[in-house]
Amino acid sequence: MKGRALAILLAILLLTGCVGRPLSFILDGEGNYTGFEKVEEGYTRQAAKLYGWVILEDLSITENLAVWQRFLKRAGAGKAAGVRLAEFFGEEMALVDLFYQQGQYRVFFSDGFDMRDEPFPFLLTLTGETNGQAAYAVALSGDDSLTFEQVMHKFFSAQLDREGDIPAHRVLFLGAGEPTW
Repeated sequence: MKGRALAILLAILLLTGCVGRPLSFILDGEGNYTGFEKVEEGYTRQAAKLYGWVILEDLSITENLAVWQRFLKRAGAGKAAGVRLAEFFGEEMALVDLFYQQGQYRVFFSDGFDMRDEPFPFLLTLTGETNGQAAYAVALSGDDSLTFEQVMHKFFSAQLDREGDIPAHRVLFLGAGEPTW
């Protein structure tokens, strides 16, 4: 019965065009992102997968890697693109909306209090090691000199507001092992 209900839901989503629908980059009159306003709580991994969101679990992309790769390809070609990442922590989910428009990347976190638009020219996949294991960080940055070591130092440092030594950046997600794209 559950499988049949899921099949019916998928058919409805496909017919209405909900699966993989492009994100809309919309700011309100004060310059705040409004993309999470209609997102309800309680999405399951399966529903997020059906919507075409990139699923992150246990420090890796577990579903819809092709969606992430399409975003990277479009942005790398200088074309407007948007992608929603759904990061699961147990049953809890946090969303990240990432856009590329006119040579700039923009990111918004559903659990963030600040939804102001802050453009960055670089999307970087930085590799390194933590505790002797391969790891990576995906981050937006104001310049391309940002390193994995700088990101991890700032991530774990009590001195979060040191000025001048680390380029302005926003970490999208961390991963274990080597990136798969």
